[in-house]
Amino acid sequence: MKWILALILCTAMMIFSLAALAEQGGMPPQIPDGQQMPSGDFGPSDGSQGGMPQMPDGQGFPDGQMPSGDFGESGGFPAGGFPGGFPGGFPGSGEKAEGQLGSWSMGGTDAATPEGNDYGYDAALYVTADGVNAEKSATDRLAAGAYDGTAADGIVIDDSETGHNGVLVVGTEYTVSNAKIDLVTAADGTDTCDFSGKGAAIAVYGSEAKVTVKESAVHTAGVAVTPLFADDGAVLTVKNSTMQSDGGTLYSGYLNTPTQNLMVAPPWILGIMGTSRCSNLMGNNTTMNVIDSSASAGAWAVLSTDSGTNMALNVYNSSLTLNNADESKIPLQAEGGQISETLDNLYTENYGSGYGTFVIGSAAETFAGVEINTGTYAAIFNGGSATYGGLEAGKTYELKNAAGETTETYEAQETKASKIHSDTFGFMAMQNANVLNIGEGTSVESGYATFLVKTGYGRETLTASVDNAKITNGGVLIQLMDNDDATNGGMMSTNDPLNTNGGVQNFIPYHNEKEGFRTETAGSDSAKQVFTFTNGSYSGNIYNASGSDGLNGVTLDVTFGENTEYTGAIASTAAIHVTYEGSKAVKENGGLAFDDAEAADDFATQYQNTYVTINEYWSIGHVANLVNSNGSNKINVTLSDGAVWNVTATSLIESLTVGEGCKVVVPEGVTLTVNGEAFTGCVLEKTE
Repeated sequence: MKWILALILCTAMMIFSLAALAEQGGMPPQIPDGQQMPSGDFGPSDGSQGGMPQMPDGQGFPDGQMPSGDFGESGGFPAGGFPGGFPGGFPGSGEKAEGQLGSWSMGGTDAATPEGNDYGYDAALYVTADGVNAEKSATDRLAAGAYDGTAADGIVIDDSETGHNGVLVVGTEYTVSNAKIDLVTAADGTDTCDFSGKGAAIAVYGSEAKVTVKESAVHTAGVAVTPLFADDGAVLTVKNSTMQSDGGTLYSGYLNTPTQNLMVAPPWILGIMGTSRCSNLMGNNTTMNVIDSSASAGAWAVLSTDSGTNMALNVYNSSLTLNNADESKIPLQAEGGQISETLDNLYTENYGSGYGTFVIGSAAETFAGVEINTGTYAAIFNGGSATYGGLEAGKTYELKNAAGETTETYEAQETKASKIHSDTFGFMAMQNANVLNIGEGTSVESGYATFLVKTGYGRETLTASVDNAKITNGGVLIQLMDNDDATNGGMMSTNDPLNTNGGVQNFIPYHNEKEGFRTETAGSDSAKQVFTFTNGSYSGNIYNASGSDGLNGVTLDVTFGENTEYTGAIASTAAIHVTYEGSKAVKENGGLAFDDAEAADDFATQYQNTYVTINEYWSIGHVANLVNSNGSNKINVTLSDGAVWNVTATSLIESLTVGEGCKVVVPEGVTLTVNGEAFTGCVLEKTE
């Protein structure tokens, strides 16, 4: 249950920046138990700009230890709670709270009823290694079908009661076939939880759980009512099925937060909003396979991974869609709430706000022959890898878990490329080490930037490889910018007049930015963003605006390789947030950066978004650029194996390496500056 708990441990943001909590805790990938924290400056301990978390009244964690583990999409608290259970014990205790089935350890209370307890499961069918648990199964909710301890066939569940589960499987193998499950409820987030799986239509727990759902249809509605939930090392496979989550309306007292014992909507600073996740993966070594199926959600996420490590998501010949483009159909929050008057998202013209998948906790995600349709991002990266490719008819594929073990095999019936559409951005990376591979004819269409990388406080990196892909965008191929959840400032103070819900556990509901482009020298971060493009024609400008808003600048390395022709401008820049009208103006100008300071200032006066509130969450990430080197936002460009770069507008880079048979074409009237040396009206080629 998402209710207001008095036990809130955090009075400061975790690691690197107070705002790290805004999108997913700031630690790098999991630190094994017993090892030390990473070295480096974590900021002041009072939480004013990063720093160590504090216990209430300034107390520290037991024995001065930080909890181990990953820190979840939500950001604020350790994702999945504290290892060993909380409040059932502090890190290392190995205890679980009463009723706790999965890895998430922040949902227990002393309540004796399902109301007030995220572990108060109430399932139509409750299955364990001992078979169907008659005492815990409300089988009167099964309108049809047959079931036993190994399988259920043709079951029908039509239940509108909030907080009820459909089928719950713990630690055993099970098959659900030909099911029709409808949990269409009015849940408002007070008695459902998609971190514990309470209220999920199908929930699976434990490393011994191997569950297959096939030829089935699952439809849910209500806040945090997910069709699918898997946790704690389970393997959940969905075949030839339809999964749909509509979401619902938040209770009026909800304040946007990263704290998972309260959270039932995404962090607004991600630039998304909604109440609906079609699935959620939690815990260590959990795997989900989606085959020949469709999954959809209203707004927030289609297939989410959250609190855990080494999760695997394999999606083959399936579609992922966010439905709620018209956000007025389902009010986001009840009248009088913090975001009950949220304005309509102007960017989500075709699909709902949110993302297709989240990549976190060293998750390995594979997409083959998929169709992804979203309003904001195809994926958000926060510490993991994703590969997008195609299918070849007659070929057999092995779907693996994070350990590389085969969990399912799939023989493709047709040759099929992956197709990705996002109304706004293609892919966003924001924390930790990430790897992205796009190939085999995959098409990526985004209304604005294809790759949006937010940098400057978490030593985040994205290593991206694009091969034989079709990329279209609104004029920008790669945009590096300062991480705007860090520049936001993170969390409310306990005396904030807008806060009524427990002080520092809630996000500051607005983002301020200084007027004008900031062109001063920036500090330097050792992290590098690395992109490689091969076998294709690629267009859209490439800009590195890191270090524009007070954070450290990072280096961008771009390589154009075999059989590649790139057309566009590449430049170090400064950036400002812009209004919707400003983003349209940038797009209409081909996404180009300003190369004249006076024109840039005039544009900023008209279009800069210096104050963004939670009600305009969709403004996050939209920027305009001014060509500018701050000393740290360097770009190194390499051409190899006959690649060509057609320079279309003012470009400013640190270094240029032109390999054998490669060339850089700089037309008259266009300037390319390389480490202070300017070129125009020429062709740059390798000479002996």
